[in-house]
Amino acid sequence: VLNEDLTLNISKTIEHAEMVIFSGNDPEATGFGMSGGIALEMPKWLKNAGIKIVAISPDLNHSAAVHADKWIPIKPNTDAALYLAVAFVWIDEGSYDQDYVSTHTTGFEEFENHVKGRDDGIPKSPAWAEKITGIPVATIKALAREWAVKKTTLSVYFGGPKVRGTLSHLATRTEAYILAMQGFGSPGRQFLRTG
Repeated sequence: VLNEDLTLNISKTIEHAEMVIFSGNDPEATGFGMSGGIALEMPKWLKNAGIKIVAISPDLNHSAAVHADKWIPIKPNTDAALYLAVAFVWIDEGSYDQDYVSTHTTGFEEFENHVKGRDDGIPKSPAWAEKITGIPVATIKALAREWAVKKTTLSVYFGGPKVRGTLSHLATRTEAYILAMQGFGSPGRQFLRTG
C-alpha cells in the first residue's frame, strides 16, 4: 500500500508541479528505507519531466549535487527562519493565496502579526533570516518569488535531518504554514512524501 500511495503522490507531482524543493533531504542516498527504490528514481523522473529542483540543505549531498538546478546552503536547524522570511515576502508582496487562507485556515492574523513582528518587535524579514540561516537576502527573496509564481511541491524525505535537532518542531510547523499560504493540495502545490 505504501508504494501505491507513493507512486500516486509522485505521479501527481510530475503531472502538475513546476518546481520541487528538496528540503533538508537526500532521497538518492537514503532511498532504501520504507519506500524501497522508488525514492532513488524520483529525482530522475522529476528532471525528465522538466521540473526544477531546488535543494535546501547544509550539505551539498548527492541529490543536491547531481539533480538540483539550484542548491541553497543553510545553517543546520535554521529552516524555520527561512520559511518565516519567505512568508514575510509573500505577505509584503501579496503573493500568497489569500482566498485559500481565508477559507481553509484559522489564525492567519496571528501568524501574520508574528511574521511582521507586531507581537515581538522583530520582523521576520529576509535580512533578519540571513543572519540566522546564512542565506543571502537576494536568495531568500528570489526563492520566495519563484515559489509564489510556480506550482511548487515541498519534498521532505523521512522528515529530513532538520526535524531531528533542537526546536526542530518549528521547521515542520512553518512548512505547514507556508504550504497553506500557497493553496496546499491544489495541483502541483503539495507535500511530496517519499518515505
